[in-house]
Amino acid sequence: MSIRSSLQPLKLSGNSRAVLKGEVPVRLRVSLAPVRERKARRSVATEVPKVATRLDSAAQSRLNALKAWRFEVAKAHNLPAYVIFHDATLSAIAERTPQSLADLQGISGIGARKLEAYGAAVLEVMAGCGY
Repeated sequence: MSIRSSLQPLKLSGNSRAVLKGEVPVRLRVSLAPVRERKARRSVATEVPKVATRLDSAAQSRLNALKAWRFEVAKAHNLPAYVIFHDATLSAIAERTPQSLADLQGISGIGARKLEAYGAAVLEVMAGCGY
């Protein structure tokens, strides 16, 4: 059973009035359980994606340019960056160096909708990197 499913909604009882008026103190227990899950997530977030580690220096610079572009687009639309494209998709773009919309079509994470919305801009970023 998960913690969330074992939680019960807060309900007022006959003694609630005294508590709300401050006449009766309320004691809360502090959990001493370690916060492993939160630390584990942080360490995963700071790891370099496996796809990005196999890129050469030119592809890595293209990836950095694509990430900078994605950040600006996400900021302009008030969206998380991964909604635009995931890191793995950007890595695949940087690795393959597409030069046309047709080249972008086979890349995982780029469907018809994202191709139409961002395809031309991605190609501009790639052209700005010298490709």
